Amino acid sequence: MSQTAPGFDFRAAIEKVIVAFEHATAAKDAATIANMYAEDATLMPPGAPPIKGRAAIQAFWQGFLNAGASDVKLRIVDVGSSGDLAYEIGAFEANLPGPGGITRGSGKYVVVWKRQPDGDIKMFADIFNANE
Repeated sequence: MSQTAPGFDFRAAIEKVIVAFEHATAAKDAATIANMYAEDATLMPPGAPPIKGRAAIQAFWQGFLNAGASDVKLRIVDVGSSGDLAYEIGAFEANLPGPGGITRGSGKYVVVWKRQPDGDIKMFADIFNANE
């Protein structure tokens, strides 16, 4: 694993992506969300098998947003890093689709971030689930 440039602030970079993620969900823009993931990323949503690859991740998010997911608010709980990898532990609140319709829910997530050759960061692994 290569070393991250001295002074690289993963937390600040993640905070920037979180703002963009919240805006993209508000716009129901699954393509922008998918571009936040590495090409070979894995998304592990609750109650479903892992979803591999950016195109499949985009299809998942588009379906989730179309089903009524909205008003996503993310909060970083912890960030750690080594070299070009970082982890983020976080919490979320969102309007979530379910059997009884759309309800406000909360949950937690873990994301593994990978710094790309161009210096950008992308999600490499993402898992989330509701608290209820």
